[in-house]
Amino acid sequence: MNKTAVFEYLRTILISLLIALVIASVATAFSKVVAKHHIQMAAKITNTPKDDAIIKELIKKISGLSAQNPGDYVLNVKLGNLYELMLDEKNAEEQYKIAINKSPYGVYTPYFGLANLYLKQGKHKEALAIVKKLKNTDHKPLLIAKGDFYMNLGDLLWKENDYEESVKQYKVAYFYYKKVDSEKKDSAIVGILDCYNKIADEDFKKHKIDEAIESLETALLYKETSIVYYKLAILYKDVNPIIANSYMEKTYKMDPGLINFDIYEEILIKLMRYYYLQSQDIKTELYHNKLRAIRNFEKRYYITPDDVKINIQKLQLKNNLLRSKQTVKVKFNIENTSKSDFNTLFVTVSLKYDHKSKEIYSTKLYSKKKPLKTRTTSPEYGFQFTYSDKDEIFSAKDIELEFYVSKKDNMRKILVKSVKLERF
Repeated sequence: MNKTAVFEYLRTILISLLIALVIASVATAFSKVVAKHHIQMAAKITNTPKDDAIIKELIKKISGLSAQNPGDYVLNVKLGNLYELMLDEKNAEEQYKIAINKSPYGVYTPYFGLANLYLKQGKHKEALAIVKKLKNTDHKPLLIAKGDFYMNLGDLLWKENDYEESVKQYKVAYFYYKKVDSEKKDSAIVGILDCYNKIADEDFKKHKIDEAIESLETALLYKETSIVYYKLAILYKDVNPIIANSYMEKTYKMDPGLINFDIYEEILIKLMRYYYLQSQDIKTELYHNKLRAIRNFEKRYYITPDDVKINIQKLQLKNNLLRSKQTVKVKFNIENTSKSDFNTLFVTVSLKYDHKSKEIYSTKLYSKKKPLKTRTTSPEYGFQFTYSDKDEIFSAKDIELEFYVSKKDNMRKILVKSVKLERF
């Protein structure tokens, strides 16, 4: 691969990471799942003294009930849960084991209690051994519980950067979720895609191009995404331009804003030369026309951070008299620093806080009759946005105002300006 393709693939990796961050706050590009699925296993919960007192009282009460009802395994499961809350893993393990010995055939709650406890302790093999004792049935809650267990295991392995093992667990989770048509299968697909992307990126860094291609094409069996298509187009560019073009065309249909058009043009030029040498005039002309169309599209709609500049003229963050509301007031203008006029420009402004994002302003500007000429500055625009102490953003420590632009509504909007709000 040449230096341009290597750089572009690395840029795509960065875009993938940025998309993952966006997924956590708005929506995922890979599925309908809202919020990032890689929620790390909950760390030890710090109880207040009042919490500890309540839990101890419950343990005492349920222990008494258990002594009066020695055959009731449910009470032992509850005790196991309570001991976990007290971070007493030794007693929790003991109670789950007692519950397993007491429980009748077909009951699975104690098994998952013990298995998930082992996961928290990093005892993956022991946890798997417990779950594998449970025979598969058509009982929906059992299958979902198994899916949840394997998702948890996949998340732990992801956290340990063991993507090869992690993807295996996500696949098992997907199998169980799909079996009962649970919406949770979307979470499993996200895990599978993320793992294969990571594996491919690692292989790429080691110059294992064939292995990287295999991982990404396996990911496509679970879900088609523009990022995967684009990475494959780059990887195939110097190997097989025909296949590279097929992936690039799919990327173009799904997310044209993702594409570096220099790479796309290089693929089309390779195809023109290939078919020209094969004396296939019709296909040569076909790709010549496609090249012309792509260059026209790029000229009309492609935009980079160097093509536009947002100049903040006024930025205020004010409290009302009761300090229960805050209002952001903004005035700005746009400078066209590109070589062509802006016939259309979509501007979106978001507030970024605590790894989340909230869109507060969106507008479409300019037209063919009234464009923003190249090397000129627009008139002043303004907007304001108010939020109250009932909104989570009110208590955020740091807030940034982010400006995104695009020339086409369905294209990826690029970040061109970020300003930190000074709070008081």
